[in-house]
Amino acid sequence: MNAIDFFVLQYERLHRQVEHNFLDRLSEAQMRCRPHGLNSVTWLVWHMARCEDVLSLVLAERPQVLDEEAWPARLRLSVRDIGTGMGEDEVSDLSARLDLAALRDYYTAVGRRTVEVVRSLPPEALDEPLDVPRLRAEGVVRENAVALLELAKDQSKGQWLAKIGMSHSQGHRGQATTICLLQGIRPR
Repeated sequence: MNAIDFFVLQYERLHRQVEHNFLDRLSEAQMRCRPHGLNSVTWLVWHMARCEDVLSLVLAERPQVLDEEAWPARLRLSVRDIGTGMGEDEVSDLSARLDLAALRDYYTAVGRRTVEVVRSLPPEALDEPLDVPRLRAEGVVRENAVALLELAKDQSKGQWLAKIGMSHSQGHRGQATTICLLQGIRPR
């Protein structure tokens, strides 16, 4: 098994877990709940999808899913960035306003696009440097979170893929599980 096949296998498992444990299982109130001021499951799933959507842009210079099919309107979204650096009121607003059916569809569409993009990459592309200036130019990261781009400036496309496509989303899946546990919901 090569690195791309391994990534796709693990990535698809992670997506199925998020869909099964959160998007298919939780009520609207459970999705939007922010116990102890934590991010909601809604916000976390949206943030994971936004970060993964950026992979198309930086790995294969393809448009983001967000730029197709009127996603911002369908999601009831007023921002284009990935959400890093949002204030409490913004997180609460997004958590309350986001259309949950559209979020599920967006999350699924981003997952499909990511697999498509990754499968199209020649293995040597994973060693290419990441185009960090493009991330800033595309408005992916807010001004108060540009330090995130500093962390990415010396990374390869393969490192970014592993970080954003797997470890970042796994971490947020764990946070979503904690939010469920705080609401008395046991993970499956």
